[in-house]
Amino acid sequence: MTKPAIKTLLEDEAEVLQMGLKFQEEGLRVLFSEIRALQAMIPVGERELPTDAETEAGFDNMPV
Repeated sequence: MTKPAIKTLLEDEAEVLQMGLKFQEEGLRVLFSEIRALQAMIPVGERELPTDAETEAGFDNMPV
């Protein structure tokens, strides 16, 4: 059995790494499009979280 050339082994490994990076990129593209779609579904007024003072002001209506 002959040993494959080092150049061939490195080229094969580089090709596998390149394919893996391409698959990761595709997965991130899908995730990004899902995030953009969810962002479009949230009304503009609800995108920002209320401050602590605004949250507390909503509970200050209880009699003492």
